[in-house]
Amino acid sequence: MPATIWLIPLLPLAGALVNLFFGKRLGRYAGWLASATVGLAFAISLGAFFALIRLPEEGRELTATAYEWITSGSFHVAIEILIDPLSMTMLLVVTGVGFLIHVYSNGYMKGDPRFGRFFAYMNLFVFFMLVLVMADNYVLMYVGWEGVGLCSYLLIGFWFEKKAASHAAKKAFIVTRIGDTLMLIGLALMVFQFGSLAFGDVLTVAGVSGVSEGTMTVIAVLLFCGAIGKSAQLPLHVWLPDAMEGPTPVSALIHAATMVTAGVYLVVRSHALFSPTAMTVVAVIGLASALYGALASVGQDDIKRALAYSTMSQLGYMFFAAGLGAYSLAIALLVVHAFYKSLMFLGSGSVMHGLGGHETDMRVMGGLRKLMPATGGMFVIGAWALSGLPPMSGFFAKDPIISYANGTGHVLMWILAIAAAFFSALYISRILFLTFFGAYRGDKHPHESPKVMLIPMGVLAVGAAFGGLLTLSINGAIEHFLEPATGALHEAGEGLPEPLLIAISIVVALAGVATAWLIWGSGRVDWVALRERNLPTHEMLAHGFYVDDAYANLLVPTLLAGSRFLSSGIDSGLVDGAVNGLGRLTERTGGLMRHLQTGIVRTYALAILVGVAALLLILEVMR
Repeated sequence: MPATIWLIPLLPLAGALVNLFFGKRLGRYAGWLASATVGLAFAISLGAFFALIRLPEEGRELTATAYEWITSGSFHVAIEILIDPLSMTMLLVVTGVGFLIHVYSNGYMKGDPRFGRFFAYMNLFVFFMLVLVMADNYVLMYVGWEGVGLCSYLLIGFWFEKKAASHAAKKAFIVTRIGDTLMLIGLALMVFQFGSLAFGDVLTVAGVSGVSEGTMTVIAVLLFCGAIGKSAQLPLHVWLPDAMEGPTPVSALIHAATMVTAGVYLVVRSHALFSPTAMTVVAVIGLASALYGALASVGQDDIKRALAYSTMSQLGYMFFAAGLGAYSLAIALLVVHAFYKSLMFLGSGSVMHGLGGHETDMRVMGGLRKLMPATGGMFVIGAWALSGLPPMSGFFAKDPIISYANGTGHVLMWILAIAAAFFSALYISRILFLTFFGAYRGDKHPHESPKVMLIPMGVLAVGAAFGGLLTLSINGAIEHFLEPATGALHEAGEGLPEPLLIAISIVVALAGVATAWLIWGSGRVDWVALRERNLPTHEMLAHGFYVDDAYANLLVPTLLAGSRFLSSGIDSGLVDGAVNGLGRLTERTGGLMRHLQTGIVRTYALAILVGVAALLLILEVMR
């Protein structure tokens, strides 16, 4: 492995440290320094990619060890990296899309008083994500895993002066800790069962280790709980919509290139541990999240919250594919989703910039395609890709997943996936029509964003449009490249003919677009009056089916009451009471005993005489 491979994570780390200590002095150059470090990391990743594909397929991986980190008996953990097709794909996504988001941020964050600190956190985010995907063992992966959680806290709450932002940051940190704790328990069980946390030791012997299927299922589900938290799947999804309080480039980085994709990577990397039962759990939760997120997005008026629920839905499709065993299809969707979702988040940021910086309510937008033509045109490409219509990338990435569900006999799941696809086309078209079509409904003076923001969006638009060339078929280039890491995609069984499945997917997506056009784009329907007539339904969708409200009103008070009982009743009353009581008993005993120390010799002599007499009496009685 070339020595320069270590520079991939170290360059963003160096940028983070420089900007953290000297960012204020660097001024506007802080952003370009941060962008350059990620751009160089992307260039080195490309070089590593070409080095990797020159290797034979059966040995297509590169490893390098820096040093032994932990040694305890036969248990060893090293600072070691693994570059195989799966981690290589993630490297290119993280550094490539991350670089474009960094460049965009130079325009979006211009004038912010903590400009250098923002880019320090962004670089640190990329560093920890690179550690996560390059790690050769679960311990080092967990370091990266927790690191991206820390950075999400720092960036979501970057504008901490706003209470909503600081509360959102704490919420994201706390909710994801639930999944991370369960994941840590899974890693502990893994040590007991396999005696190692190295990928090569665990994943290679997982199928032949003699460990029972039940134990394997428990380990896999516990790992998946970590993925549920990081990737905002049911029921640990409630942090994601609130995370939109952070700067918009942060939303793009979290949703497209870093944190939320970590859960998909974890499941695909650990697929050898997943029993049929565990895979069913992954597929069911993924499909439920896809449908839930799509429906909830329809009820959002905030453009960023609508896109947040969209991310939840799209990630649900990825987990659905992984649960079906179509790991390469899950990663293919992850790649093209990074293009079109980052494009749409940056597009929403461009809209906010054009409207003065903070406007996110789609009810006061409309007609912006004429006032912001470049942003509008590129947002159309992203929406087109997400809706799953050809020839955009989303069609070639998402349609094979839905077709695979039908071909593997999961007919009910296929029907639900088709329903989620309809609502996906509906919600993204709703966002498009409310924001860019019709008449402008606001009172501000929109203007187009600067080139430093538009050029990265243009590159992402090209990826959203043509990224599907990587996945032209289930035997496409990306699946063939990933096969050494994910295994070959099992042939689907008897189902509906492939042309019919494709036709159904296209018709369903077109129906979603047409429905959205009729309600929010054509002007023939008074969508405000329609909302008022169906206000309970709208409120239910707007509040995400009241899951967050249920947590806030039922779960949180119960947990607080339990915490108060443990704090005051158990900790203060029982534990502290026992310790403090023992101290008081000792103090009082000492107080009584000190009266025996008089300093008078006659008293001591009398005490000795009485003691001897008592001892003789006891001996006489015992005789």
